[in-house]
Amino acid sequence: MAATRFSIIALAMLTAFSPAASLQKSKLSQVLQRQPNASQAANESSPRQSVQEMHNDGDASYTITVSLGGQNIEVIPDTGSFDFLVFGTHCKEGCGPVHSLYNDSLSSTFEKGSAFTLHQFGSGDAWSMESYEKVISGPASSERQVFWEVYEADMPILEEGGLQGILGLGPPESSVLIALKDASDVREEVEYIKRTGGSISPRQKKISDNYLKLAEHAKTARSVAADFGLKSYSICLRRSSGSPGSIIWHDVAPERRPANMFRTIQAKEGDLFWSAKLEHVQLGPLPRANEDHSQRTQIGCGEGESSCTAIVDSGTSLIVAPRDAAWKVEDALRKWRALSGNCTDLSTLPNLEFMMGGMPFSLPPSSYVGDLSGDWSLLDPKLQSFLPHLDAQIMSLRTERDRDSQPYDSCVPLIMIMDSAPGEDQQWILGMPFFRQYYTTFTLSPGVTEWRRKAKSMSFALADSHCRPTVDKLLQQGHADEQQRLSIDVSKIRVPHHAMRKRPELPRAEA
Repeated sequence: MAATRFSIIALAMLTAFSPAASLQKSKLSQVLQRQPNASQAANESSPRQSVQEMHNDGDASYTITVSLGGQNIEVIPDTGSFDFLVFGTHCKEGCGPVHSLYNDSLSSTFEKGSAFTLHQFGSGDAWSMESYEKVISGPASSERQVFWEVYEADMPILEEGGLQGILGLGPPESSVLIALKDASDVREEVEYIKRTGGSISPRQKKISDNYLKLAEHAKTARSVAADFGLKSYSICLRRSSGSPGSIIWHDVAPERRPANMFRTIQAKEGDLFWSAKLEHVQLGPLPRANEDHSQRTQIGCGEGESSCTAIVDSGTSLIVAPRDAAWKVEDALRKWRALSGNCTDLSTLPNLEFMMGGMPFSLPPSSYVGDLSGDWSLLDPKLQSFLPHLDAQIMSLRTERDRDSQPYDSCVPLIMIMDSAPGEDQQWILGMPFFRQYYTTFTLSPGVTEWRRKAKSMSFALADSHCRPTVDKLLQQGHADEQQRLSIDVSKIRVPHHAMRKRPELPRAEA
């Protein structure tokens, strides 16, 4: 996939400072890089496994409690993003109830930085300023952790006040690569304007300079994963509706587990995310079906079709698929209904099967079919654009209800749509439903520096009902006798962080 589509867009300016101060700050940063603080050194020398509960919010998002400057906040641990964003009281609009936000004026350990940036998420935009603060999550801590404090946002998901931040757990190296690519793209645009006889306005110069400064900032900034000394961590979500999940910091290396418990695949080389090659996505045969309905249904990524990549993303509420694949699932569900399929018993639906990294996986029907709660008409239009098939399905169900004057079964396909640009791999996002089936361990390897680790591998084990990895020779599991469907609150649905990524562009010159 093209890195430009996933770049962090930085539109505001760094606070001005003198060349002498800049040089002193640069030298100081180099010293600090070589000399990690005491808590970092302790974490890196003797990390210990720790399980932290993830709180379920409407089956559509999960948060953990983090102490920031002594204030407890709820943040989403997101393997599909890279930075630590916190919604603070400086945000007077779009961040939710002010009383629930982080207040830096109450902290004696808060430090204000000089950089400003814009982060774009599938669920909205956030304008942020660089900040530093003491962070504690479970046994891990950092005395001076860089984060981005949001001062303005356009994210409807924040309105109810249950979320105060997003903790990016993507490979730390990727954040640097994205910033460097942004700077390179803007530099090329400046050169093109000059080459074609144009001139750079003062505003364009400030913005282009900011991209270059943010690239330098990214080279020296230490991520949460770096300051916590993370080399591996795991995520698992319990299957039943409304139940919590777990994030396991400094988890036991999969190779030290019992034999046949985990299967490990290497992260896709050159990709920015926790990803792997995806092949042969299909719906299995209908359980207990007669011979006419015992065949598998190809959904995508087959022989002769475009190459596919699967991104394993704990910050995305549902499975995300290309448009054609989503409609094939919708068609299969319609045929199943015609065979007297009843959504009160999902065990009569087929599993979703695929090969990832050369290994077989299988997700139960509850991973792609379920209920929607909340008012669909109030859902942000940007989010609705990822769910056009649901809009049609819901309107059809309403028509049936009005015609028959009977309650309708609200069971719908829970798959979001995201099409890739021409020439790119077809992207699938394995969101929260994947973690309800598989205990997933993410392992980092050293990058250019110790704190710029990159994705090494992902390891998977079938999880039991209590989110414990089980010993099984296969990663595929047969149908359970009973499949409880989830009830997703549409107001809390989170789409992939990188779904809204845009190539950085300079504003047009003033007339």
